[in-house]
Amino acid sequence: MEQKKKIGIITLSASDNCGSLLQCYALKKLLEPYGDVEVINFSSKSSHKIYDIPKLNLKYFLRLIRKPKERKRYLRLLNSKKAYNSFRTKHLNIKGKEIFPEELYKIKDKYDIFVAGSDQIWNVRMVDFDEAFFLGWTNKKKVAYAPSLGESDIRISDNYKQIIKWINDFKYLSVREEIGKKCLDEISNLNALKLPDPTLVLEEKSWKSLVGEPLIKGEYIFYYSWAYCEDCQLNLVKKEAERLKLPVIVIDARKWADKDEKYYGFTLSKHEGPLAYLNLMYYAKQVYVESFHGMVFAYIFKKNFYLLDTNKDLNELDKRLKDFVNLLKTQDRIMTIYNYKNIDFNKNFEYSTNETLEKLKIKAKEYIKNSMA
Repeated sequence: MEQKKKIGIITLSASDNCGSLLQCYALKKLLEPYGDVEVINFSSKSSHKIYDIPKLNLKYFLRLIRKPKERKRYLRLLNSKKAYNSFRTKHLNIKGKEIFPEELYKIKDKYDIFVAGSDQIWNVRMVDFDEAFFLGWTNKKKVAYAPSLGESDIRISDNYKQIIKWINDFKYLSVREEIGKKCLDEISNLNALKLPDPTLVLEEKSWKSLVGEPLIKGEYIFYYSWAYCEDCQLNLVKKEAERLKLPVIVIDARKWADKDEKYYGFTLSKHEGPLAYLNLMYYAKQVYVESFHGMVFAYIFKKNFYLLDTNKDLNELDKRLKDFVNLLKTQDRIMTIYNYKNIDFNKNFEYSTNETLEKLKIKAKEYIKNSMA
């Protein structure tokens, strides 16, 4: 009997971000028929700087006792951190100590195939970007599954010449967006395939199996943002909630740590992490999203949703989202402070078979099968 291949995934698994962990989960599931798949427990100092919560030493403990507001904030963050760590352990099966960039040489021969992707791992402007995602530290077979470059061009990096060499060392090269494909085609000897995010390739029933019973009783609006940072967007959701007379549920304590959700009439979910995110999305009456993966799961679960465009340019949607909006044919679901008054909120989004997306799913599965051979 042929021995199973050992496959290692490197991605943003250290991020306390629902989209990052769910795309990792999807990719892991899609690769499992082809070998023993492990998610590399990769982290970096920048990831820790972004996602760590304060250490509970004696000085901070006494501060929490004296300041109820600070104590509430800490307990929220602790609850969130536990939810993300639980998902990593139970659903990504991440084990052992974290591996930092300077330690990757220790696992350079551990796997037969290294897979980089998906998410914005090749966005050189990303705060927690690391050159380790280009796999220059191993000579084993390298496969890129739909990494995103964000809106960045790799050539803006000071080390772009070395990065180009690493990219050309990939056996299979794919990318998530057209803007990324254009860049990779110009700098590499390979013709990068444009493939969908793995969350779109994994079957809907797989996502539904993670949903569970409703966390919220009754009808509600679910509002999910990458940061909840634009006051104008927050007020648009507030206004629509008042019209519909429905509560607004938001998630991610870290994003609300220094903001008051009650100021907008919102309720911060007591449940955190990717599983709570899926549950709140699935059972919502209406959904507002401000992120790529927010739109992904609103679409997968066939929700009546609106994409809140935070781009300051009236005529230009974020190029990553524009590519995705065109694929899903959801142009009429874009809501801005400029078109808000012209939107018919009583018009539900009509779902039908998306032949282009279905063909891309087939293409993605063929790519995975071929690259794992």
